[in-house]
Amino acid sequence: MDMLALLLLAAVVSEEISGFWRDTLARLARVPGEAAIEPVKEALPYRKFRVTFNSLGGVRVEALLALPISGEGRAGRLPAIVTAPGYGGLQQGVMLSECQRGYAVLQVFPRVPTPAGEKLILGIEQPDGYYYQGAYCDMVRAVDVLARHDGVDSARIAAVGTSQGGGLVLAAAALDPRIRVVAAHVPFLVDMRRAAAIPGSLVHQLLAKHNANSPAALRTLDFFDPVPLAPDLKVPVLLSSGGKDTTCPAETIRTLFERLPGVKSLVHYPDLPHTSSLGFYELTWAWLDQHLRH
Repeated sequence: MDMLALLLLAAVVSEEISGFWRDTLARLARVPGEAAIEPVKEALPYRKFRVTFNSLGGVRVEALLALPISGEGRAGRLPAIVTAPGYGGLQQGVMLSECQRGYAVLQVFPRVPTPAGEKLILGIEQPDGYYYQGAYCDMVRAVDVLARHDGVDSARIAAVGTSQGGGLVLAAAALDPRIRVVAAHVPFLVDMRRAAAIPGSLVHQLLAKHNANSPAALRTLDFFDPVPLAPDLKVPVLLSSGGKDTTCPAETIRTLFERLPGVKSLVHYPDLPHTSSLGFYELTWAWLDQHLRH
């Protein structure tokens, strides 16, 4: 296939993916968006709330919101962070206590898979109905919650996550322009076609384990990969990769970085496996402060 044919094919695929997400977000918009926000009575140095809201398909999603006891942003409103857990589904993407830095922090727990099983392969036969179609919409609807909150400055919303949480926030920022800055540490769900061909990567392991490495499955993954969505990810993006990370290989994250059109930074740690990094943690807060407070 010559270069012109490849470019035309890429354009067709890109439009197909864009159309899919336009239709999906239109369906989400028809779901009533009211959220229930209830205070949690715990002895904490910040205010904690339990949040529930409806998302795609009428699924009820749970989240936790943390607000500092004192300290407000401009016009009395705080900059905000939406975050999500790793693949296990229960971790805190950003610790709620970090709200004391002067941020509202919304920790989203995307929908529980139904039926239960490996999220990556649930519904992978086609894009419509795939698990991450709902999970990405859960993140967009969480931005609705923040944008409508009286204590939040809707013009200063960030998205932060690690591993699967990193993939979720990257996709959410590509789909929702209200997210103004992103920080994603060793993100999962990125450049999944390449990851599927790398033995040891989580994508490769899960597809092989469930005998799901088919052309149809790879095509579905294209619709949920931040790499094809990258042209719409125009906000400042901070990424990290680890040289010893076999779960989310560094080369997959590099692919995304190269396609991002806006302000961007990729920090590579040669000796880092798939784990947290104090250095990147500190950079994340500097990145958020730079782009949301100045």
